[in-house]
Amino acid sequence: MPERRPEPAPRGLGPGERDDAPRPRGASRTLPPDDPALDPRRPARIGRGATALLVAACTLGALQAAVMLTVEARRWYVADREVVRLEREVADLRSEAADLAAIAERGEDVRFREHLARRQGYVFPDEVRYVIALPSAPSIAPDELGDPPPTP
Repeated sequence: MPERRPEPAPRGLGPGERDDAPRPRGASRTLPPDDPALDPRRPARIGRGATALLVAACTLGALQAAVMLTVEARRWYVADREVVRLEREVADLRSEAADLAAIAERGEDVRFREHLARRQGYVFPDEVRYVIALPSAPSIAPDELGDPPPTP
């Protein structure tokens, strides 16, 4: 006896076919066609490769944004520190300029000019300058040398 094959399940309608066949009891719709592109009720699916590519692009974009924010934050920090350093330098230069202006105001004072010249080691032509070199031995302390000689 030849084996009976079960009848194939009814398939969906192809393009241009009409559903005139009676439906079995309780059936509400026909089966969709084998090709998803032919079924208008089915949404189009994005392939797994396209989804992975989209996720990779979003991840790469987020990483790039994080790197850009880090670089800009570092630039801001370095610029802020540089501004503070330059403000401190400007304050020092203003203080030095004020000191030099005070010296320039006293430039006509003869006693002040003599004082500045003596601090730099200058003497009058009729004076003799003595330079005392202390011994370099570490065992002699400056207070052990005794009192300095009286000045004439």
